[in-house]
Formats: sequence, C-alpha cells, structure tokens
Amino acid sequence: MRTLCSRKWGIGIILIFPFFIIACVNHFSEDEDNKTDIDNIPLRFTADIHKIVKTRISDNTFEKDDSVGLFALAGSTTLTEERYADNLLFKRSENDIFETEETVYYPDDGVAVNLISYYPYNEEGIDMGKTTMQVSVATEQELPENYSYSDFLVATSSDLKATSEPVALFYNHKFFRLNIVLVPGKGITIEELRDANPQLTIEGFFTKAVYDFQNDSYAEYADEKSIIPMGEWTIKENRLIGKEVILIPQKTKDDYQYITLKADGKEYRCLLSSALEMESGKQRELEITFVPVQDILIGSVNGEIGNWEETGMDQSEAGIVYGCVDISKLTFEESSVYKVMKGGQQVAEICKEYISTSDFASPAIVAYPMKSDYTVDLTKGIVLQLLGHTGNVHGGAMVWNLENHSLSYKPGTLELRNYLFVLSGGQNYMSVTPAENLLSVSPDLFCDVRGETIHKYPIVKIGTQYWMRSNLEAILYTDGDAILELMNMVEGATGYLSNNGNYFYTSNAVLTDKLLPANWKIPTWNDWNLLNTYLGEDASLLKSGEWKLIKDETILGEASNLSGFNALPVGLWWTKGKIADYEGRYLGYWTLDNTGLSVDEAFLLKSNSDTSSSGSISTEKAYALRALRK
Repeated sequence: MRTLCSRKWGIGIILIFPFFIIACVNHFSEDEDNKTDIDNIPLRFTADIHKIVKTRISDNTFEKDDSVGLFALAGSTTLTEERYADNLLFKRSENDIFETEETVYYPDDGVAVNLISYYPYNEEGIDMGKTTMQVSVATEQELPENYSYSDFLVATSSDLKATSEPVALFYNHKFFRLNIVLVPGKGITIEELRDANPQLTIEGFFTKAVYDFQNDSYAEYADEKSIIPMGEWTIKENRLIGKEVILIPQKTKDDYQYITLKADGKEYRCLLSSALEMESGKQRELEITFVPVQDILIGSVNGEIGNWEETGMDQSEAGIVYGCVDISKLTFEESSVYKVMKGGQQVAEICKEYISTSDFASPAIVAYPMKSDYTVDLTKGIVLQLLGHTGNVHGGAMVWNLENHSLSYKPGTLELRNYLFVLSGGQNYMSVTPAENLLSVSPDLFCDVRGETIHKYPIVKIGTQYWMRSNLEAILYTDGDAILELMNMVEGATGYLSNNGNYFYTSNAVLTDKLLPANWKIPTWNDWNLLNTYLGEDASLLKSGEWKLIKDETILGEASNLSGFNALPVGLWWTKGKIADYEGRYLGYWTLDNTGLSVDEAFLLKSNSDTSSSGSISTEKAYALRALRK
C-alpha cells in the first residue's frame, strides 16, 4: 500500500498504446488469439510515484493490487456522451504493471484520445450523461489502508494520438491534508507530552461528497463524523510530529470544527477558525502549543497552507473541556438565568434573554463564559438558539460594551445544535453530539434569607442588567425584624400591604434601607432609563399577564413580555382609592433618585400605553418593589 507523506510529488503513469490500422474501431477484444498478432498489443501501463527532492520519505510507490479507474474519450466527446473506455479497472501486478481483464486499443482512424484516470477505484464510476462521482474519506484513517484509500487523485491527458511511445499521466491531489504537531509549553516537557500518548479525533467535517470531474468542484456534502488521523508520534526538534488526516475540501465555520485531544484522562478541544481554507491539493500544519496552568490549558495553532510545501499561519485556541450541557433540557421556569457548574465552581452562564439592536430583535438563549475572577464575561456571548427562528441562524456572537451598555450582535449561520461545550480559558462552542461528561446546571436565584425564612426569586438578564423576575414578597426586614402589615393605606405609615398574594410597600418602609440585602438595590431613574433605552422605549416587552381597559377607554396596550421581565398588573394602593380600582390596569415600582438616597417618582406602567411613565411621590401611596442586582 502507498504511503503518502511527501510535501510535493506527482504520479507518473506510463501507458503503452501500440496500435495497428484495421477497418473499424476496436474498443475491446476477447479473442485471445489476437494478442499474439504483432499489430494487436494490449494496453498495459506502469505507474510510479515520482521522487522529488523535498519529499519527506522515499517510499512513495504503488503496491500490488492498488487499483485505478480510467475513462477514455475519443475525439471531442465528453463524459456526458458515449465513452471510448468507461471506468476501466486497472490493478497493479507483482511485476509493477497495471493490467486490466479487458483489452482496449487506440482508435484505428487517427482520432485523438482524451484520458481521465483517478484513484482509488470506484465500481459505481460516473453515470452516463453525468460528470460527477461519489467520493469519501475513511473515518478510521489510523489504519494505513484506510488512509491510502482516503487520498483522492485525478490525472488527465488530452489529444493523445496513437503512438508506441509511453504516455505519462501525472496525478493531482484533490483532497486536503492536515498535519498536526504538538509542542510542549511551560510546565511540561516533550517527553512527558509523548508519554501521555495524546489521542486525536477530528470533529465537524463531512466525510462524503460528490466530485464533478468537469468543474473540479464538490457538492452534496454528507455524513459528518469523527475522523481518527493516521501516524505515530515521534519527537523531532522538541515537537511531536507524525499525525495527519486527509479531508474533503469544505468550508469551516467559527466554533464548529475542532480537534479533540485526550491525554492523561483529560479531554481538550482545539477550535478551528473559519480562516482555514481547505483547498484541493494543499495542506496545513496545525501546531498546538500546550501551556498547562492549574486546570486551564490554552494553546495556539500555527498552520501551513500551500501545495504541500508552502507555508502560512493562523491562530486558534485550545482548552480543557469541562463538559457539555443539553440545552434542550433547560426550561427556564425557575429562573431565566442558569449557572453551569463544574466541581462546585461556575464555569459558564446561560440566559434566556432578549436581543435588541437597531436592526434586529428576538428572544434568544445565550451562553457566556467566565473570566478568571469568576465573573461572567459578557464580551463573549454565543447565541445557542434564536427562539422562534428556523434555518441556519443560530450561533451568533454577543459582545457587550459595559461602559455604555451597548450591544454588538453578529448574526449566526448554524443550524440548531442542542449541546453546549464549555472549555477552560473562556471558551464555549456548540455541537450536534454530546460529550460523555454532562455538566450540572442550576437556576441562578436571588436567595433572600430573613430570620428563619428563605425566599427564592427568579432572575432575568435584560441588556447588561440582572433583575428580579418577580416582585419582592418580604414581610421581614433584612435584620429579621417584622415589617408592619397595614390593612389599609394610611398616609405617612411605615409598612406593607398585600392583595391576592402581591406585596406593596410604603415610601417610609423603602427609606429604612432594610428592604433588600447588600448585593441588591432599589433601581434609580438611571437604571430604569437604561432598561427603557435597551428595549427601545417599548413597555409592552415588559408587560405580562392580562391587562384591563382603564374606565371607558378603548385603548389597550400590548403585553408580549418578550424581555422576560414579567411585569404583572398588580395595581397599587392609595388612600384616595381602592386597590380594585388599579388592579389589572396599573403597576408601579418604587424608584430612588439618582443619588440613591431619596425616594423619587415611581416607575409606572399603564394598560392603555406601550410606554412607561412616572407616578407622583406620595406618602399616600404604596407600590410594588422590583430589585436590581448591583
């Protein structure tokens, strides 16, 4: 079997087409007596891999039983028309001669012949009237035979006239080769890296396609599978070399194709960039440098690209795979924010949130990695799902500017994928297949402990803000003292009122500064304005539940709750009216002035408006309270 490890080489095929002139064109002959006629010498050819000075090894040759296919076209005919020789099978014999069971001769009328040959032989060939053929690469290329058969070669020669001189065909690679090199970084030696026996698989690539001989192009990609590269690791100049894989040329996508590396019981991922151009007959060398720091592994990928000996460079990253999350199992009922945990440490955050830019808006499920200080990195969001959308629209990028709270959104181009892989070094990526180790996922809740009472509130992320997803329901201050319950609103009172399970607080109770724990706050107008600006001043995105008409008015605003804020029309208390007069029609939230020290006008939502307004400061009113994480 052939060993294909050269940077640049060609295959020369010597075709001997002796001929003689007869009255008609002889395509094939089964008359064994004719073979002894001096004018009827059967077609046979030899094929060798030419040795080039820059080849890595010298064992570049066909071996016994290697098979190629041959098409011969007479005159100006094409593959779509009648073929002079149709997918003839030639096998290499023990004496290095390629032979076929059928005999073919040159045309006897001087018509030129065009030859098309390919390796490895495919019994299906090319259907009549077409120019395409199914091609594939093996998934277990660590087996030498599979690796050899994965190399698709094509040779052509035009306008060949009958001659006794040998004709040479030079085969060209039509697939792409990836060489993988490992380099030890700080904290590990090349010997330790070798002794860890790193095992590689290549993920995210199609293993089948249809090749068009006429256009030299590929289409109808299929069978995305894991591929094991061939070769054994050897040390050379402080690098581990020897692993390579043959791939069908295809487009790469950011955060989709990757290399899995298993060593010493750990699993690593090296994501490939969309800048990886997989061109026919070219190769790239991926040099992965490992720098183990505690439990985090970060590496760079250097590449070669060219005609199997030219070079170029690219960059990527690799990291330890913490595990994966099955996104389809997340309900977001307990909270709109989930913590992804690994061994008691948060390694990612998944939010059901509302994407809002000047030209695009949609609910989505978004994942964010963690920074080294264990806070969420909002500059590296990946859209796992655009809710309500179909097609190749998932996988977009979310980058938040925390100084001006603006969003930069890059639309996705991926199909729906149900698995999120979480890596060290602040990386996440999506996959169609799960890993063996699933990470634990828990809802991120505001756990409010007061005395012996624990109340858990859901959380929702809107823009860069994290809000309670429901209203405060405290009957104790944060120091454990009871909040006075009022049966009716009394001007100047300090306490709370309730109605149908909803709680309302007086302004004096707010000013005690004991309604919320230290890491939560009552919003200021700056906070509400930031929320409003992100949502385009559309209050319908905040509203939830059934809202009623105000008195005799006919206008009823929408209540889509696309932001997930869940603002229900619970009403308000006022000394001049009954709670029933406002329930279903109004919702007011206490607001502090921009100093955060005094009560200001209330943030008010009404059933007859799709915008928010402000309610008056009054010791005669009690409003609901919605907290914001500091």
